[in-house]
Amino acid sequence: MALPFIMFWVLVYLGRDSLGPRGVLICIAIWAVLLAGFMMLDVSAYIFVGLQSLMDIVLILKLFGGDITIH
Repeated sequence: MALPFIMFWVLVYLGRDSLGPRGVLICIAIWAVLLAGFMMLDVSAYIFVGLQSLMDIVLILKLFGGDITIH
């Protein structure tokens, strides 16, 4: 369950130049809202992990979108 967490921070670190400071802050703010919502709603941890994985996929497509071909 820690893999999406680690992957998110690695992607934010690797993409800090292409995202810019504002993009990094937006990504961290979205992650913080997801975490706060998860804690307030008292839902399963798997929902948070799933949403965080989706956010990782969006970051991957944003950062490496020109290098990935989707057929």
